[in-house]
Amino acid sequence: MSAAARNLYGVFPIYKPSGCSSSSILKKIKSNLGTDKIAHSGALNSYSEGIMVLGIGKAVKYVPVIRGHNRMYLIRGMLGVATNTYDACGDYSRVSPYKHISEDAMREALNEIYVGKIEQIPPILPSYRFLQRSKLFETRLVPREPCQVTINSIDIVEFEPPSFQLHIHSVGRVYTPTLINDLGEILDSAAHLTHLCRVSQGDFGFREALHHYDWNEETVQNNLYLPSNDPELNKPSQ
Repeated sequence: MSAAARNLYGVFPIYKPSGCSSSSILKKIKSNLGTDKIAHSGALNSYSEGIMVLGIGKAVKYVPVIRGHNRMYLIRGMLGVATNTYDACGDYSRVSPYKHISEDAMREALNEIYVGKIEQIPPILPSYRFLQRSKLFETRLVPREPCQVTINSIDIVEFEPPSFQLHIHSVGRVYTPTLINDLGEILDSAAHLTHLCRVSQGDFGFREALHHYDWNEETVQNNLYLPSNDPELNKPSQ
């Protein structure tokens, strides 16, 4: 580890592309920067893309604070088919008609049921396919306890059955596969999540995010945001 890497302190947003795991991204950045003192504020599944905020050095202690900040998502769902993991990684578990569902009916269900503080049951682990091949599978599929989440708003961006797209503004984490699965049941059909993009987390969006070609010591050092005493995060003057 270089002396400069030892002195890195702050948080910085990155763009995670789809097709790779959050853990592999974190491993690569740790290798590039020569330090293990890096943590993220919320993983994204392999099929997901978008903003991840990382803390480095002593700033890793602020990562739990960032996890509770506002988030915005663009998610895509598919009507008519449910899976056992609630997303496209699982196996089909149910096929149901969907042509009776209108955009107005979906909007009404979303606004009446999902806006505000709600309880969600987390989906089956994203490592489902690995667990399926391991002896741990039966022991890991234990009952999942409901979690409280807060959704400020949820809007339909696109409605072209069986496909649809939603924009979600939440406080902290929201279990989007569960939301899509439950929405399908509420509409007397079935549904699963096919794509997710985390558009922003806190004040960080695509404009601030570092891409894979920026994951080097110099660029990260020049784009660190420093925790203040609030402990909100403010960009230091350059």
